[in-house]
Amino acid sequence: MKKHYIDLPSGQIHYVVAGQGQPVFLLHQSPMSIAEWDDIIPLLADDFMVIAPDMPGHGQSYDPDYAMQVEDFAKVTLQLIESLGFDKVMLVGNHSGAALATCIATQSPEKVSKLIISCEMLASQSRIYEIMEAFKKKPISREIPMDDEGQFIADAWKRFEMLAPTSPLEVRYKPFIIGQAGRLRPYDIHHCVLEWMAKADWVSLIECPTLVFAAEHDLFYSKDELTRALSRIKRCEVTTIANAGALNTFEKPQEIGEKFHAFLSKEL
Repeated sequence: MKKHYIDLPSGQIHYVVAGQGQPVFLLHQSPMSIAEWDDIIPLLADDFMVIAPDMPGHGQSYDPDYAMQVEDFAKVTLQLIESLGFDKVMLVGNHSGAALATCIATQSPEKVSKLIISCEMLASQSRIYEIMEAFKKKPISREIPMDDEGQFIADAWKRFEMLAPTSPLEVRYKPFIIGQAGRLRPYDIHHCVLEWMAKADWVSLIECPTLVFAAEHDLFYSKDELTRALSRIKRCEVTTIANAGALNTFEKPQEIGEKFHAFLSKEL
């Protein structure tokens, strides 16, 4: 796996590349980084060219000077895809990365041959508004006010426990540290992702073969919505990741990597 930087019109993007073959882009969730895919990349790189970028405002990529919207992140990602010389790619996204992948797949369908997204994208409009209201009463971890005693760190740790309630502490620790470093970045994208999701039934507009993966302890997990996805999305498969939550790529990388590989390897 090799690290690279590329200058795009909006700023410098950091990304890694591993393997050879058809290009697969892995899009991380916020406030994570490429590190979300550390254990997944080797499982795909034997048969695919895997590209994992840090989104603007994350990891080692540039900090935007304004609050970007999902469409802005999609534009930057498409610029990266085109700058690297790819006409068509396969996209994989988890949580906010799934929103970004779905935005690209519906905005520029000619660029996407296959799509893998997490179950967040299946949330009903009422569920989305419910979560947006909950954020107003109980802010996300980066918005917990700092205090001299450091209680905000303990409170943030509890939030991450809810994201991965069954994971060992050492597994939860890595994304927790990345998440806390996100407090130093100027913008967070959780709110704009939810606002974008509420605008339309985006998944019904997807044209390419799609795999929806759902971790059973994910905040957005719904067995009914997972079943309904088979009719909402034209060419859809679904799979469940048992005993994992929103941090599933840290929790169950082997299982997820194998399921991703199997879907990406199928003939169109």
